[in-house]
Amino acid sequence: MKQFILTLTVCCMCLSGFAQQSNTDNNTPQKEEKKAQKPSKPPVCYIGLSGGSNNPAGIIGFDINIPLSSYVTLDGGTGPSTWGNKLYVGSKFYLRPQQRGWAFAGGLTFSSGVENMKKRLETINGRQEVTLSLKAQTNIYIGVYHYWTMGRRYNRFFVNFGGSVPLTSQHYHEIYGAPLTDRSHRFIDRMAPGGLMAGLGFSFSLYNRHGTL
Repeated sequence: MKQFILTLTVCCMCLSGFAQQSNTDNNTPQKEEKKAQKPSKPPVCYIGLSGGSNNPAGIIGFDINIPLSSYVTLDGGTGPSTWGNKLYVGSKFYLRPQQRGWAFAGGLTFSSGVENMKKRLETINGRQEVTLSLKAQTNIYIGVYHYWTMGRRYNRFFVNFGGSVPLTSQHYHEIYGAPLTDRSHRFIDRMAPGGLMAGLGFSFSLYNRHGTL
């Protein structure tokens, strides 16, 4: 987890430095040319990938953001997770226009669970393979995002931090195998959706035919 957070920090610092370098250009015609390359109209939607710990779209998943206004998007996505397939629906409110900079997010995630999952865990008879049934779980999440512009087509890179809370208690049971130890139960609890959220991703801007660059 410490390595993952360190990686996020390094990525943020690198991208921040790149953005500052791009904006510092003493050639006025080039600045005007870059400004002219921005879209004349906002994107119809954004599509991309994201990943991380308790990420709404899963360990690595597909995201779609549909702008409802210059400051609000309707969000959704899906991907695999430690608790089966995961999907989410939510929304973001951005502090800057054109869906950039800091944003506050919230929504619901649904993890499908896994039936007949085989895993080697510590039991009262030693480490053995057991069969588990992980039941579906719904969570509510809140998070803070930050978006940077990538390239000339107004694509985006982002990082996110926040938390995910289950709406029901974690529900699983052992189908086959010796009784699990408390240590194994704690391990399964950590697998379940919920806890601190940290991730990163990127999204591509999609335009209609009139949204010229």
